Amino acid sequence: MISAFNCVTTAVNKVLESGKVDKDRIGLIGHSFGGYETSFIITKTDMFAAAVAGSPITDVVNSYHDIYWDGYMTQMWRMENQQLRFGESYYNIKDKYLRNSPLVQVEGTNTPILIWTGKTDTNVNWNNSINFFMALKRLGKKSKLLLYEREAHNILEPKHQYHLANTIYEWMEEYLKNENKQSVSQ
Repeated sequence: MISAFNCVTTAVNKVLESGKVDKDRIGLIGHSFGGYETSFIITKTDMFAAAVAGSPITDVVNSYHDIYWDGYMTQMWRMENQQLRFGESYYNIKDKYLRNSPLVQVEGTNTPILIWTGKTDTNVNWNNSINFFMALKRLGKKSKLLLYEREAHNILEPKHQYHLANTIYEWMEEYLKNENKQSVSQ
């Protein structure tokens, strides 16, 4: 979302003014709404050397028309008035929805991104992660997708938590610490 992009990049630029942070070794990570923001932000800037997005909304239009099955309600409320705050129906302001959809903006992505989600997520349809990953792969962008069996919006099984934590650590190590910044296998 444009407002998240403005806030995050302004904050990072302010920190960079201190001279205490290596501008080539900044990572971005978020889950759920933060995963959406992470996915969107990297379509607009090359400021980050690596990103991680967990259970992100990446296709705003498809998500608008989806169902939150645990709550037995449409996702339109979230898009119009809750987290995404579009303020109106998709049908009244289609261009705004499209401008703020990571999948629609995917060509601008140059930051390597690790995406993860649970395969039983009813909060954010896990196909968002698959579609974003497939678009990134089709465009030859550095990306990795983790799909967790028997997991929903949050990862609860200890073996999956351990795997995710280690994979995130390795991803960030590869892109933020490696002097050669070699790519992680796509």
